[in-house]
Amino acid sequence: MTEKNFIIYGDGACSGNPGPGGFGAIVVSPDGIVQELADGSPKTTNNRMELSAIIESFKYILNSKFLTVASCVQIFTDSVYVIRGATQWLYGWKRKGWKNAAGEDIANPDLWNEMDNLLFQFKTKAPQLKLEWNFVKGHSGTPGNERCDELAVAFSKNQPVDLYHGRVAHYHFDIYKHPEKRPLPEMKSSSGGDAKKTAWYLSLVNGVFKTHKTWSECEAVVKGRPGVKFKKVTSDEEEAEVKKQWGL
Repeated sequence: MTEKNFIIYGDGACSGNPGPGGFGAIVVSPDGIVQELADGSPKTTNNRMELSAIIESFKYILNSKFLTVASCVQIFTDSVYVIRGATQWLYGWKRKGWKNAAGEDIANPDLWNEMDNLLFQFKTKAPQLKLEWNFVKGHSGTPGNERCDELAVAFSKNQPVDLYHGRVAHYHFDIYKHPEKRPLPEMKSSSGGDAKKTAWYLSLVNGVFKTHKTWSECEAVVKGRPGVKFKKVTSDEEEAEVKKQWGL
């Protein structure tokens, strides 16, 4: 961390996916001021909330008086979807009219269009500014990520909390304690998530988590059993999100 950096931590939460959700974000300005951001939605998805956390943080920074003197925005998120979308897939989606390689409409085109506009504003207002994307493993003890998760979950349950605004020295979380750099997890889709995906199924029965190649395999495990959980997923990132929702 240098005194010319902005820091962003962001996270999203959702129950049901779609269902009630929330996002939490932390922005630290170069002058050492911390601003927490959070909001909720009665019907949304985890990916929308993950995206919203970073979008709202970008809006905050673009209105900051330190924008033109900052050298870097360090972004920390546990969403592979957000990082790959913003750094790899976005421009291809835009060229194709917000469709993927299979010619299908992408999810969340409104938010990705907003993200595209915000990235353009960064290039226009602060062309020397570097956006540094960092993957954080969720629930791994990183203070910034853990706090954002608390905010996201609280707002997803319509339980707003007081959002901190003040000096970093008085903040209850060590926001400068960053995780070790780690490679971005690979997606199961061979074309970076932009092609038609193969689906598989997850189940949680009596605390035992399993993956299944077909619905018939999953159904045989969960059918007729009370209190079980099961979900269809199409990427490693989506599987990770489901496991996170299930407390795994």
